[in-house]
Amino acid sequence: MALPEVFVGLDIGGANVKAVRIRVRDYSITIERIVRIYNPVWILGRASIESSLKELKNALLPVQQRYVVSTCMTAELSDVFEDKYDGVSYIVNTVENVFQDAMHKLYVSTDMKLVDAKTAIQNHLSVAAANWTASAWLLERLAEEKRLKNAVFIDIGSTTTTIIPVVNGKIAVRGKTDPEKLVFGELIYTGVLRTNVCAIVDKVPYKGLWARVSSERFALSGDVHLVLGFIKSENYTTETADGRGKSIEEALARLSRVPCADNKMLTRQEITEIARYIYEVQVFKVFENLMQIRSWLASLSTDLDNFTVIVAGVGKHLAIEASKRAGFREVIDIDDVIGEKISAVLPAYAAALMAFYWVSKSGV
Repeated sequence: MALPEVFVGLDIGGANVKAVRIRVRDYSITIERIVRIYNPVWILGRASIESSLKELKNALLPVQQRYVVSTCMTAELSDVFEDKYDGVSYIVNTVENVFQDAMHKLYVSTDMKLVDAKTAIQNHLSVAAANWTASAWLLERLAEEKRLKNAVFIDIGSTTTTIIPVVNGKIAVRGKTDPEKLVFGELIYTGVLRTNVCAIVDKVPYKGLWARVSSERFALSGDVHLVLGFIKSENYTTETADGRGKSIEEALARLSRVPCADNKMLTRQEITEIARYIYEVQVFKVFENLMQIRSWLASLSTDLDNFTVIVAGVGKHLAIEASKRAGFREVIDIDDVIGEKISAVLPAYAAALMAFYWVSKSGV
């Protein structure tokens, strides 16, 4: 039986569902389609995952064909599920149902392997929040191909920041689960779109003084990065804090409410300075975790001067700034290595590649 040519990688998150379809012929890889659906599970409910996956399948596989699907996930953390076991079970069973005509349905585990549905559910913590593992699997191979002996990968998305160190060509993470990764500095709950501003700062500059901020959901990090010109309105792919639009003026109005003011009490320049301060604090949060990881790497007697930083995600600009402040000298963009438009869906792309390698090695 001929090997399948089409491989679909899924990254099922609590805020976004992402998918990449690749075709492999004679070991030549073509990215045929990238699809991203904003799907806030905490608002739309668990059933929205099935709806989004059906929409993805229609877009990726409009005609019947032989294909393999590989899935990584983070949506199991959503509080629409009773616990992570409930979340993993629901997501796996939904993928099995929606993609029932796939030749193989595989799930990324934290040991950088692919498992079947039964194993995924039985060992649910090994597949929960394992999208970082897909990226790590690809990163290890890129490090070998590009002869990057030591590297630090920084992926900043809409919600979180993932940091993965590579030492002597091998992934050197200390955390496997989300709590462990938060402890070891490999996961930061800060992103460039969905993070509540009051989760970044507890005060902002206000007319030459400091104003403590409201704990309301008045503005998001997307407003900060939009006002400062790091993203465009079309990159603001989540809902806004007030449900209004994504123009710079509307973002300025939202930011003005952070110190309980409004855009008539503050000038445009004053609000922009508030945004600048919030951005600097967010940079420091990433810098702080990078310093924690550098401290650990130093304890291993590794030469920190020979580390290359690889940045990915919609927040690459934030990663670049933080890594330079942390003392890393060389920074490269993942898009320069594997092509444009991949960094925002890197785990899904990596999951698809993992499926191809799995099929080619197993010979099934």
